[in-house]
Order: sequence, then C-alpha cells, then structure tokens
Amino acid sequence: MAGDVLVSRAEIARDWMFKEAFPFWGEAGVHPKIGFYERLTQDGAPMGDETTRVRLQARQTFCFAYAKHLGWDAAKADRLVARGLDTLFTHCRRHDGLYGKQMAYTGGLADDTVDLYDNAFALLALSWAHRSGADGAGDAALALSGLIDEHLARPDGEGGFRELIPAPHIRLQNPHMHLFEASLALHEATGDVRALERAKDIETLLETRFLEPETGALREEFALDWGAAPGDRFEAGHQYEWVWLMSERARIDGGPISSAADGLHSNAMDLTGPNSEIALSHALDRTVLDATERTWGLTEAVKAHLARVEAGDPDAAAHTAAAFDRMWERHVLPGPKGGWMDQYRADGSPRSEDMTAATGYHIFIACAELMRVAGISA
Repeated sequence: MAGDVLVSRAEIARDWMFKEAFPFWGEAGVHPKIGFYERLTQDGAPMGDETTRVRLQARQTFCFAYAKHLGWDAAKADRLVARGLDTLFTHCRRHDGLYGKQMAYTGGLADDTVDLYDNAFALLALSWAHRSGADGAGDAALALSGLIDEHLARPDGEGGFRELIPAPHIRLQNPHMHLFEASLALHEATGDVRALERAKDIETLLETRFLEPETGALREEFALDWGAAPGDRFEAGHQYEWVWLMSERARIDGGPISSAADGLHSNAMDLTGPNSEIALSHALDRTVLDATERTWGLTEAVKAHLARVEAGDPDAAAHTAAAFDRMWERHVLPGPKGGWMDQYRADGSPRSEDMTAATGYHIFIACAELMRVAGISA
C-alpha cells in the first residue's frame, strides 16, 4: 500500500517535470540578454526587473544540470547550463573569485556584497554543472570552495563561517545549511575530501550550536556568543530540510544518520500540528509568527518524510502523500502550465502576484526524490 501511495504521485511528478516544467522554464524563463528571469507574471510573461539575485542565477543553473541528470533533453539542458555558467562567471563573480549578491541585467554586479548564502548556491550550481559534463565547472567549483574556506571561515574558537563580509553581529544557521548541501554536492561530483570534511564540521555545528538543547528544535539566529538574537525563531521547513540533508550525508559517506534528525522531524511535526504538511514560521514560544503558506516548506516536508520512509517509519508514506497532495493542489495546479502559485495568505487566498523562478529548486528536488524512493525512472 505504501508503495502504491508513492508510485502514483511519483508518476504525476515525473510527467509534470519532463513535459511541462523543464520545457516552460527552459523557454519562458530565459532572459533575452543575460541568464534567467528572476520572476515571471502569474501568466508566465516576463517581468521588468532591472536586477536579479545571484542565488537565483545559480539555482537556475543547478536546475538545468539536475534536469539532465534526471534524464531530460540533454542538448537543451547543456545549452541552458552553459548559459548559466557564462552568467555566473562573467556577471556574478567578483575579481577575487567570490560571488556577489545582485546582478544587473545590463551586465555585471549591482551589489558585490559577499553573502555565504549566495556563494553556497554558486558552489552547488558549479558542482552539478560539473556532474552534467560542463567544461570548466569542476575547476571553478574547487576554486570557489577554497576561497570560501580562505575568506569566510571564522576563527576556530567561533566555529562555522562568516555569513557576510564584513562579518555581521549575528550568526545564522540557514547559510550554513546551504553550504552543507553544496559541500556534499562538491564531494559527490569531484571526490574532494575537504568538502566532505567541511560538511561534517557544519553538521557538528548544527548538533552543538543550532539546536535548542531542551527540545532539539532548530533555531535560526544567534548572538555572536550563541545567545539569543532578536530575529530568532523556528522554521519548520528548515527542520524538515535538515532531516533530508543529514540522510543525504549518510548516503554519501556511508555513516549513520545523526540522532538529531529524529528530534528535528518530531519538532517540525509538532510545530505544524495536525496539518503536518504545512511548515510555517514560529516564535520561540511556538506561536505563529507568519502564517503565509509557501511552496518551499511543503517540498521540504515531502523530502523529510521520504527520508523517514527509507528509515522504516511506518507512518512516513502517508505523511509524504499529504504534503505532496497539498503542494500539488495548492501550489502547482493553480499556476500556469509548468509554473506555480508560491504563496497563500492565512485566510487561504493567493498572495503571490508574480512567480519566482527560485521555487523550482525546491519543487524539482522534492519530485525527483519522490521518483527515486518510489522507484520511478524518467
């Protein structure tokens, strides 16, 4: 029964990705001048943005390399990956080799701030571009990895990485989570030992600093001494995301899944209550801070529940189905063919007035993981 629940949904996800989403974003999402559109209208038409986030250009490059890996049209994927790499190298990379924050569609950086989050996504994109066979991507990924260690690593006594240059007066878990993800991708793509070591160090930082000791819940912001910060909160979606990422680390290096994963999954489920598929932002007293329902929280719930399916949790397939169904019915079907409706207000009405391309990174991984666990191929 659990297999049937996953297979039927995996087939829906596969057909949508291959027949609708990848073709749509590979055409409508391509900017005529440089790289990819930051966002489209809800009808799939271009928006008039003058700038775009570097992380968005990196995510789109990743998505097309990932599409090729899944079995989508190799020639189209290669052209789109090459376009993304040219954009990253020519218009998003600083003279020191690190990546900035905002790119202008007229060319070059509109904001050259070094943000760990953006550089983590650049590393993810370069690693997957190398896996797709793109020339120069592997060397560029290894070079960026070294620069991240050189310029962003904090002193040993502080642990982790500078979230910005210059270093901010708060500590953030989220950029570290994405550097963890990108480090695993680099190791898997190139065999780089340092990348896996860095991922393990970040996982230790998670276990020792990012988790609330009493509950095992994931906190988001910290003072420099790891005490409370004004913006600290719980994000159920990030707790789900870490569950899946730790299972990925275990898959890649053959080690055990951290015991923290159980607590993170339990806390995410507790935060979301009876609607365990809806991941919102909560204050530390567990009251809702922001009731906006966004696509990414559902995708991370799907991925975490799938990791639990593989770990033998008898209830995980049903939770996967519930999260997938809500994602599909609320966020995919109401969008244009191949697109999505990203946000809803607390009263259930659509909040999105445009369609961010960045959401694809979340949806495509969730769909691909569903296919993998269900045993469905392209």
